[in-house]
Amino acid sequence: MELQYKKIEEKDKEQLFKLIDIVLRGLENQEYFIPYEQWEFDSMFDEENYAPLYGAYDGEKLVGMAQLYVSQDMLADFKKEFGLEEYSVCELGGNLILPEYRGNGITTMLQKMELGIAKQRGFDYIISMAHPDNIGSCKTLEKVGLNFVKETRLSNGFLRKLYMLKLN
Repeated sequence: MELQYKKIEEKDKEQLFKLIDIVLRGLENQEYFIPYEQWEFDSMFDEENYAPLYGAYDGEKLVGMAQLYVSQDMLADFKKEFGLEEYSVCELGGNLILPEYRGNGITTMLQKMELGIAKQRGFDYIISMAHPDNIGSCKTLEKVGLNFVKETRLSNGFLRKLYMLKLN
């Protein structure tokens, strides 16, 4: 399977929202993904203040997505959770792959792209989190080099394994 990996553009907004809907409705455990709030949908293409968005395409079809959350305000609670208040931090997240495309290394490729971008942008640390029972996500985070820090219940009530990697 020859996929293309690139920034998701606003012209693909309809495909993006369809991908999000299909994946989130089909989750075996709804706790695996912290639901998007409306402002996040409205901010999807605001890459400087929210999160650059990357996709995997099979021809013109968007089959997977990932976000690199960069807003320091938005990440303030997570920075505190990791003890990184004094550092510039970004977060690997929003990894959603259509069910029929899973198991092909798409998330790994997208996360490696994002790691490179985080380094280019000069972030000190990259963090991520996954539900403890979401074995695939936990394994992928370790595969791309993030280290398990701890398991905790976030202020929003979600149970998560926390991962981080020092970049600079």
